[in-house]
Amino acid sequence: MVSSSDNKGLVILDTNILIYSASKPFNLESEMRRAGFSRVAVPSFVLDELISIGRSLDKRGKFARLALQIAKQFDIIRSDLEGADVDEKILRLAKEMGCAVATADAALRRRLSSEGIRVLLLKGRMIIDPSG
Repeated sequence: MVSSSDNKGLVILDTNILIYSASKPFNLESEMRRAGFSRVAVPSFVLDELISIGRSLDKRGKFARLALQIAKQFDIIRSDLEGADVDEKILRLAKEMGCAVATADAALRRRLSSEGIRVLLLKGRMIIDPSG
């Protein structure tokens, strides 16, 4: 198993930030690198959620399909975390791997922060790291 100290340069993306990057295009990868991350990854369960949302014919479904294409540009973390919702899985995976999470979801951001997980968030089309 990879130690969490090996994952300090890793950030995982949640569904929300991927959909946002599809709806208001900006270079997600360069923003992550600018924030100091050498590796950007998407958990497999986030891909599953994008596929599910993408089945809808509305605007959110369209952006989810575009977000899926964006997500496939990054490393994919295969995860078989069971139960719980996607947010809970992100929290558990980030704790297990000792990595940061990039999200545009305020509730998830608060939850991750309360657990001591480093969170990157969106301000306009820029990624900011409130921890410094």
